[in-house]
Amino acid sequence: MNGKGLVACLVVLTMLAGCTAAPMESNEGAEQEVVLTPVPTHLSFSAPTFDRAVDGGATLDLRSSFDGPVLLLWVASGCSGCHDWTVMLKEELEAGNLSNTTNIVAVHRYPEFESRESVAQRYGENNSTHFMPWPLMLPPPSTTVIDAQSGRMTDVGLYRAFQQPVTPTLQVLDDEGRLVWSSKTYWANATVLTEALNIMETGGR
Repeated sequence: MNGKGLVACLVVLTMLAGCTAAPMESNEGAEQEVVLTPVPTHLSFSAPTFDRAVDGGATLDLRSSFDGPVLLLWVASGCSGCHDWTVMLKEELEAGNLSNTTNIVAVHRYPEFESRESVAQRYGENNSTHFMPWPLMLPPPSTTVIDAQSGRMTDVGLYRAFQQPVTPTLQVLDDEGRLVWSSKTYWANATVLTEALNIMETGGR
């Protein structure tokens, strides 16, 4: 093959080489968009309990277990403000200032940092320093919420759905599972509790 023929072959091969594979795409510098599932407007979730008489079973489904609004108290075993709110709620119950039909539920907030045993010693046992005579839910960090309107499980995380509550936080879910009120105070406060109870008496609206 003469020189001209060799050059012609190389040119043809070079042109074909670019057609034998798909062009490479680089993701370098590209940002992946994260699309979050919308938070349901009507919330519930299911979580283990200590299976005490007041817990209503070893597992509790929040909305299916109660009629009417629910007062949630997010707690940690080492949270002084949580102890304070627990004392106030118990005193109000014992004084007859809270109806026996008032739905109070405590939710342990930091299972990744506090052991189940520490929560039991603080709140769950009859001789606990701050025994809770109402249901105490123990959701793992991976808990996702239920759409209380459709009854379907979602992939929305519990803490995101409930607006990342710190401890202590009081919240009111209305009679359809809508989050309608949250507290902003650390220490127990009679005015704040009255506000929450007034919202509950009007059906959470």
